Amino acid sequence: MILPTRELAGTGIKTSAIGFGCAGLFLIPERSVRRLALDAAYDAGIRHFDVAPMYGLGLAEAELAPFLSRRRSDVTITTKFGIEPTALGRAIARVQRPVRAFLAKRPTLGEEMKVAGQGPHSGAVGRLIYASHGYHRQSAQRGLERSLRALDTDYIDVFLLHDPTGGVIKEAPSLVEYLEEQRRLERIRCWGVTGPPAELPDVMQVLDKAAVAQFKDDIFAPSPTDGQLSDRAVITYGALAQALPLIRRFLAEFPEASKVWSERLGMDLEDAASLAKMLLGAALRRNLAGPVLFSSTRPERAQVAAAAAILSTRISATELAKISEFAMAVRLARAKMTVTP
Repeated sequence: MILPTRELAGTGIKTSAIGFGCAGLFLIPERSVRRLALDAAYDAGIRHFDVAPMYGLGLAEAELAPFLSRRRSDVTITTKFGIEPTALGRAIARVQRPVRAFLAKRPTLGEEMKVAGQGPHSGAVGRLIYASHGYHRQSAQRGLERSLRALDTDYIDVFLLHDPTGGVIKEAPSLVEYLEEQRRLERIRCWGVTGPPAELPDVMQVLDKAAVAQFKDDIFAPSPTDGQLSDRAVITYGALAQALPLIRRFLAEFPEASKVWSERLGMDLEDAASLAKMLLGAALRRNLAGPVLFSSTRPERAQVAAAAAILSTRISATELAKISEFAMAVRLARAKMTVTP
């Protein structure tokens, strides 16, 4: 399947409009099924893959390497530096399958671990299994060399600071110098920052040559506005993670509203695939400066993401406005719901 493409604005890099996020890849216990998920994404036309040293407690980059070996010139890769698993995290990685089976039987504990999985800033457990050693020239160099080895590649397409803290300001000039040097050497094609949308404009102003901003974006979460990142390439993620379950809860609790909005939007909101395509399609319309990341543990859902990319080219401004109105209706009903995003 041939998907619409995106150019990462200002970099000259073109890739598929939808990218595959590998953050949740190790929620799949079996390696063979993880590979099926990657193959399904590629077969659906997805050509951008997003990974990081912390994903899979340090195993995700190496897991991606065999998949990339025959496709490297055909795909683009984002990886990151600044957060990595601790010695305890790496030890847990070796027994992930039984640990995940244990957590699956204990939903409350499993949810706590999902929060911890967001990194060292996500509480005591997060600090036990992840660490940040700063965002400076030495950590960038160490991270780049490690990622090149793990991915078994000669270059990284997009190299990002992973959720940097204010400490980056102290080391900014030498860090920028190193990253620009590696870009000229073609070991990285471009670089930038991923982090909370509200913090990105200030961080990227300090890192004045950063070309890429990556952040969470869904119909409920505000993104940088007023042209703050208008001259940067943008990669977004998270269009489904919180919005999809929230909307499904809304539709279940307000069945009359479900009927009204299904008719207004011209789609069956009770159909999970149609709803996912709508959310991804709207995310693709919001971001024209780079790919939108999609992630799933079910290989067959890659086709849904691909269909959303094609659908996005046909979403009119009027239809996009209706989707925004629907989001507002859900937001206003949030006070009556027991689950919030």
